[in-house]
Amino acid sequence: MTSSNDRWILPANVQPTLYDLTLKPDLESFTFVGSETISVRVEEAASSIQMNSAEIAVQSATLTLSNGSERRPESISFDEEKETLTLEFAEPVPAGTAEIALEFTGELNDKLRGFYRSSYTGADGEQRWMATTQFEATDARRSFPCWDEPAAKAAFDITLIVPEELEVISNTEPVSTDVAGGKKTVRFDRTPVMSTYLLAFIVGDLACVQDRTRDGVLMRVWATRGNEDKGQFALETSMALLDYFHDYFGVPYPLSKLDHIAIPDFAAGAMENWGAITYREVALLVDPVDSSAGTREIVAAIISHEMAHQWFGDLVTMEWWDDLWLNESFASWMGDKAVDYLHPEWEMWTQFLTHDTTSALNLDGLRNSHPIEQPVNNPAEIGQLFDAISYSKGGSILRMLERFLGADKFQEGLQIYIKRHQYANARTRDLWNALGEASGQPVAEIMDTWTSQTGYPALEASVNRTGDSIEVQLSQSRFLYDEILGEDEPDDTVWKIPLTARTASNAEPARQLMEAPESSIALQPASYGSDDEWVKINHDQSGFYRVQYSPDEIERLKAPIAALTLPPRDRLGLQSDAYALAKAGRIPATDYLNLVEAYSNEDDASVVGDLAAALNALDNLLGAENFHPAYQAFGRRVFKPIGDRIGWDARANEGHRDALLRSTSLAQLGHFEDEDTLSEARRRFDAYVEDPTNLPADLRSAAFSMAAQRGDGSLYDAMWDMEKSASLQEEKMRFLGALTAFPDPALIRQTLDRSLDDEHVRSQDTIRVMVQTAANPRGRELAWQFLKDNWDEFDRRYGEGGFGIMRLVSIASFFTTEQKREEVREFFDTHPAPAAERTIRQVLERM
Repeated sequence: MTSSNDRWILPANVQPTLYDLTLKPDLESFTFVGSETISVRVEEAASSIQMNSAEIAVQSATLTLSNGSERRPESISFDEEKETLTLEFAEPVPAGTAEIALEFTGELNDKLRGFYRSSYTGADGEQRWMATTQFEATDARRSFPCWDEPAAKAAFDITLIVPEELEVISNTEPVSTDVAGGKKTVRFDRTPVMSTYLLAFIVGDLACVQDRTRDGVLMRVWATRGNEDKGQFALETSMALLDYFHDYFGVPYPLSKLDHIAIPDFAAGAMENWGAITYREVALLVDPVDSSAGTREIVAAIISHEMAHQWFGDLVTMEWWDDLWLNESFASWMGDKAVDYLHPEWEMWTQFLTHDTTSALNLDGLRNSHPIEQPVNNPAEIGQLFDAISYSKGGSILRMLERFLGADKFQEGLQIYIKRHQYANARTRDLWNALGEASGQPVAEIMDTWTSQTGYPALEASVNRTGDSIEVQLSQSRFLYDEILGEDEPDDTVWKIPLTARTASNAEPARQLMEAPESSIALQPASYGSDDEWVKINHDQSGFYRVQYSPDEIERLKAPIAALTLPPRDRLGLQSDAYALAKAGRIPATDYLNLVEAYSNEDDASVVGDLAAALNALDNLLGAENFHPAYQAFGRRVFKPIGDRIGWDARANEGHRDALLRSTSLAQLGHFEDEDTLSEARRRFDAYVEDPTNLPADLRSAAFSMAAQRGDGSLYDAMWDMEKSASLQEEKMRFLGALTAFPDPALIRQTLDRSLDDEHVRSQDTIRVMVQTAANPRGRELAWQFLKDNWDEFDRRYGEGGFGIMRLVSIASFFTTEQKREEVREFFDTHPAPAAERTIRQVLERM
């Protein structure tokens, strides 16, 4: 292994071109046997050949030169830390082509990475097992020795030997199946040239629903047998999405089929393996009766995200992991863009602000954030990039850039980029160059300030009204939540900001590029009237920055907020910015709460959801104060009019968004201890127990949790019984959430204990139980103590990387005292988690 600025990378002198890989998994011993022949190109003579390998036992290795002569290595050595396998030869291997044949064995592990096992209960009530893969970022090496780096692209011939009654899925379609002795040998068509982390193979008792797109692509949605009918929504959605992506990218989907596979145990939400996308069951399967509107929305968005990757990530792949954002940010943005095209009534861009932009602004306001383009050297550092910066900040700045360049020019630039780099690798600058070429704008110069710098700006706006015109003076400075920590460290970072601003009488905003610390923008109202002519900077909340207005300007904006004449995204942005400014100490918290009172007429689900997140965070902070009951009463006053208007029961001709608004607003009333709402929730839960059809799916999560808030031991036991008997994973997750909400500490401890018992809670769901328990004020200390008491098991399961360990350590963010901060710091000083090192620093800063 060579070093490039301490980066763990393989020597470039030998490169793979084709893998012929055969694997034989055993679902009884949870092991597998493998053999492979790797065709390589030797660029220059070498006495050793190095590749990646981890948790693999190699039994033999043979090198065959292009002249047919064979050589066996003098030694086969492993570096466990750097996860490499080295073959040493007595004589240098000459430049040219060669083949490396390896035989090896490995374990179908229980860590949800590499080639691993997953269990579930079959329709007959018996436990069943399947084998599946999760290779991103660096876990293909746990399945077979390989060049496990994104730029080391090669083609793959995959063969699986499995029990004849099981289904086998890989990236391409089977070309042959031979059955003998109770086993079947399935050989798949050769893949395109691709990166190892995008390879996939799934073995299990699976069934599917299927169809063909207008271009003849076979589309299938797979689930454990008996659940395949829940794939119909995903099938219809993915069919429509593939047609949209064909048209948008201007490059046809390059494979003959696209499979979507629901996996019972899965660490992430989904994975974009080329031609064989894998998902958690809750991220793919939809029950026509028992799935909520929110679930349909999430499923559509996740499918769209993963399908966008088939071009942006799979066809064109980042060269190294420091450009991970190229894959994930684009898919986050493009996924919502495609769903918005299919379902404009869902208002996906308003939801994008909550799910992505606000999430990214919250993280990027910390000193312990990181640039979008972040150097990474080893697997632990790579895993830490899978956060709201790589996904959500990047997606937000792409939305900002599309608005600045125009949708047509942006699309034209993307098509140039994809056609230029297909089946190859690219860097961030390649994307900027293509967009600049299409638009004629200095895209790289503008966007470097957003991808290479940590953080984002806050704009202080001074509005001057003279005659019939308005001039806004703006000054930018880096926004930080804890500016006190940086008193001796002035930050003069400057961003090139695509500015937009509008007035009450001008729906079309003024636009210009702010390139200096201070600037101004002139606005010409269409019908200038009086001081009521409000000004909104960052129209449609398309820019990745915050705006601070004077108190007078905020007062002018309250009326259009209350009257709902200001568009929803602008209402959401004003609330979000004001809360962040109050949290950072830039404005008094009372100014924020004064603004909040204007939102009691709110009718948009996303705006209410964003408002709820802010008020809940304040509730957590104020929980120990003597005036906390008064704050809870304030929360009830805000949400009561919203809840009363939407009510518990759907009206005729209601839409998807009404269902989301209902569940969000009623859940908030329950959170703020509204007695009428809590009583009604329990009544409706009891009706559900009599007959589940009595409670619509959209209300179940809220009603279950509110019933638990005042629940006793008998209700607790009943909920566990219902969780166990539920066949739909979505329903199980509703019950698990409710089981963290009980007031009795003894019941909370029981839930925590069961969270590490695979018979009660899947490994993939344990962390969710921990997070939801920590969100319950009565469970916070219990969850933290449980983490400390069981750290060795948590570290074994999740410590080697991925989303899990980062989410797990984040439970400490709920604490709000200096004493607790020191306790958390001391614990992680003595119990390091390298894959969550930055997350721990962020937790301490948040506290």
